[in-house]
Amino acid sequence: MSEDQDKYIAEVVEKALRGDMDAINNIEDRVTRSKAKAALIKAKRLSKTAAAEAAPAEETAQTDTTPTEKSLNQKVAESLEKKFSGSIDSEDVNEHIQLNGKNWFEIAQYLKDNPDLLFDSLQCITGFDFGEGEALEVRYNLHSMTHYHAIEIRIKTDRNDPKVPSVEQVWRIGDWFERETYDMYGIVFEGHHNMTRILCPEDWEGWPLRKDYETQETYHGIIVPKVKEGWE
Repeated sequence: MSEDQDKYIAEVVEKALRGDMDAINNIEDRVTRSKAKAALIKAKRLSKTAAAEAAPAEETAQTDTTPTEKSLNQKVAESLEKKFSGSIDSEDVNEHIQLNGKNWFEIAQYLKDNPDLLFDSLQCITGFDFGEGEALEVRYNLHSMTHYHAIEIRIKTDRNDPKVPSVEQVWRIGDWFERETYDMYGIVFEGHHNMTRILCPEDWEGWPLRKDYETQETYHGIIVPKVKEGWE
């Protein structure tokens, strides 16, 4: 094809793409008309391919710009940091919220009373020992009977002087939970009205669930067995 013919076919194809098919159908020369139709088919095919390739990129761009819904833990952590600055001990709140114990009683009251949170049910309190020379930790499982959501709060404390504010006045069930954790780990819950053992005798030696615990040889003259033969 000559340069003039190429230019002419390009012009009529452009018109046809805009909806004016007469630009091609009215070409008197049959050969030129056939070439124009072939060029139109090729142009449409290229246009569809370009559109298909652009669509995923456009979807990705839309996905990237859509705000991600924050998890409950993130919302609670942000709320606590705003209300009690410096209370969050770890930025990673995916599985649980790590707090320091400084304002724990006030934070607990806030978690229970805040209408957006309403953690009115304390499901469990338990201790955890990270090993010799490491910290002890208290873990709280909270649930809202109104919003049907739940979180876990964790607070570390020095194993040589383990103390955490009591929350039995916030959640009354915390009374026995805290006494059990004290009995097994020796963690003192400051402000508890009766911080005494609940499972072991009051004069029992040591904290049975600590990793460095050694069973005493005797108790009031009775030999304490160290092997569980016949117990199960």
